[in-house]
Amino acid sequence: MKANPYQQLFDDQMNRFLEVGKTTYKERVSKLRKLKNALEYEYRQPLREALFSDFGKPFLETDLTEIYPILAEIKHIERHLRDWMRPKKVGNPLPMIGSRSYIEYESKGVCLILSPWNFPVNLTFDPLVSAIAAGNCCILKPSESTPATSQVMSEIVSALFDPSEITLVQGEVETAKALLELPFHHIFFTGSPAVGKHIMEAASRHLSSVTLELGGKSPAFVDETASMETTAKRLAWGKCLNAGQICVAPDYVLVTAKAKDALVQALENQLKSFFPQGASSSASYARIINAAH
Repeated sequence: MKANPYQQLFDDQMNRFLEVGKTTYKERVSKLRKLKNALEYEYRQPLREALFSDFGKPFLETDLTEIYPILAEIKHIERHLRDWMRPKKVGNPLPMIGSRSYIEYESKGVCLILSPWNFPVNLTFDPLVSAIAAGNCCILKPSESTPATSQVMSEIVSALFDPSEITLVQGEVETAKALLELPFHHIFFTGSPAVGKHIMEAASRHLSSVTLELGGKSPAFVDETASMETTAKRLAWGKCLNAGQICVAPDYVLVTAKAKDALVQALENQLKSFFPQGASSSASYARIINAAH
């Protein structure tokens, strides 16, 4: 049987996860601040350029949807992590009278994060932030559809973290399959329901817990009581952001007969306002990631 190419990486983290799980609030926050500084300053421009190279994502959109949410998440954790890590006292049942009861939070252990291409930075590093806060080791596997961005993220991870604690591997479907053969304590996947079923099936063989953040359809309902200008602006913004490549983008509109013509006209006006020369010639509009998609 062929040896798993990621077995040694996994074993190194398995040998380390108990130690990492005992890290203090200060140690965990220190790691998060290093990541925050890297994203906000040193690697912000390389990430902008990589995302533009991969699928034309405008710089402002990268800041808004990829980088700022992670910075906000880290700031939120800095404020609350000390309290989250404290054991929580709970009441005792009568048969246990004379003793004390409390809930003590423990790390999961060694985690696998499989991230998609539509928001490669956000959906790789945001779950990583939570994993670090909870004292876990992690192997990250970003999408092969955004190679330039994956390369920059790999440079960030290797510069900030010991691979026996956090590492990033690149590759295509075979890489993901090889990783899923390993008995991770937890698997975090963002992507389609079809792939999510395979993730859950693989995780079940090792009784790995899973977090599946899966895409779906997001309809909007509009009737004649709505403000057509406001509604059209929100629908157009939600559909045009990232060229609509978002699981919560409005996929279709259910509109009453009385509201239809007004809504169509308002949408036309809004799109012309966003892109006076047309979206196809605009540098403020991302592109579909590849021909297959």
